[in-house]
Amino acid sequence: MMTAIVCTAAMLAMLAFSDAAMNAARTAASCFAEGVLPALLPMMVLGKIWPEDTKHEHSKMALWLRTGVYAFSAGSPAAAQRTAALRGMMPARSWECLLCLTGVMSPMFFTGTLGGWLESARDGRVLLGIHWLGAVITAGLWRMLPCKTGVSIPLPARTAAPKISLPQAIAQSAQALLGVCGAMMVFSAAAGLVKGLLSCIFPVWTAQHAEWLAVLWAVMEAGGGSSAVIGAWQKPHALVSALCGFGGLSIWLQNLLFLENGIRPAKLLAMRALHGAVCYALVGILNPF
Repeated sequence: MMTAIVCTAAMLAMLAFSDAAMNAARTAASCFAEGVLPALLPMMVLGKIWPEDTKHEHSKMALWLRTGVYAFSAGSPAAAQRTAALRGMMPARSWECLLCLTGVMSPMFFTGTLGGWLESARDGRVLLGIHWLGAVITAGLWRMLPCKTGVSIPLPARTAAPKISLPQAIAQSAQALLGVCGAMMVFSAAAGLVKGLLSCIFPVWTAQHAEWLAVLWAVMEAGGGSSAVIGAWQKPHALVSALCGFGGLSIWLQNLLFLENGIRPAKLLAMRALHGAVCYALVGILNPF
């Protein structure tokens, strides 16, 4: 009953504020086509044809290093796809820390898209380095948190997954990317609806606080929202770093698509929030240098 009420209210809001929702969704689709798809599709194809590690005799350090390098090169959600395949090869706590390490955005988004919006390729590279460092620190902090579930026993070694040909990898990756695009557009449209509703109820406040509406957009969808934050804030670097560390609800949902039932959604959201807080603090600490 409640779901039906929410869906009905959302449909009515879409009709009432169709322009705001359409413009936000169009911006997300443009960001996906120009900044996400070119960087993510090749990496997801490589992730599909890259042989999985199915043997427990691999050292933990080597496993972490290989997965971390791939994640830092590919970004989300390709990194989540790769990390999900390793869930049965280590204790649950270690796998969660690895998930913190690999919960990063595409480096091409920082060096290309974000650097262009900031009109400084150097700033894009610096924020990328902080993003990576924040992921490492987040994994370490997560390891230090008290564990209520205890240490899990690793699952038995799995049989090797069937090999996937290049055409199959391309087809499967393209289909998965439709889900990524859909998540970006849905959360961007939701941000547009909230903005339209607030503009109707509180027109004066909305006109005077456009920067906070940009933050709301970025919290829901980090791609187009980051562009709005950069345009609305005079010194956006720390805020953009934190929002990219969080990744937005869109990337959170994208990762859940690949992690399936491997982790509770609230726990993954807490990981992303911790990464965002660490990135914000790092910009403040490193800013004088």
